[in-house]
Amino acid sequence: MIHGYLSAKVIKADGSTKQLACMKHNLLTNNGRDVMHSNCYTNVTTGTRGFNYIAVTESTITPAAADTTLAGEITTNGLARVPASPAASHTTGTNSSTVEVTMTASGSFTDVKASATFNAASGVTMGHIANYATGSGTLISGDTLKTTWTLNLG
Repeated sequence: MIHGYLSAKVIKADGSTKQLACMKHNLLTNNGRDVMHSNCYTNVTTGTRGFNYIAVTESTITPAAADTTLAGEITTNGLARVPASPAASHTTGTNSSTVEVTMTASGSFTDVKASATFNAASGVTMGHIANYATGSGTLISGDTLKTTWTLNLG
């Protein structure tokens, strides 16, 4: 659940005040949640694009909230960062979006270990980062790697 808080007070002309709300928990509406999914994940408009580019790495990483880049991001041989395909999706009325891509290796990779989402083809802002849970992501030319992010807000 996404949390927000509301504070408000009346300030009279004579300087007296009346607190109407102080850090009162608010409610994210269903429509508001749908717009947030659109803005965060499924929007493909330049300048306001959601986190729907997927990148991968062979590096061992320890994901942290302060991360801004994907260490060792692969940029060649079919595993370079690409936009979601099919397009990122969100079903209205739910709290879930799906961002996925299938990449076809045109070279060899010893061990693809992690992935991240971004809002552009290079640089800019990383939205999510995670290690793959198990196994060795060894690929040779012609192998495919399907990465699916299922994203919930809160």
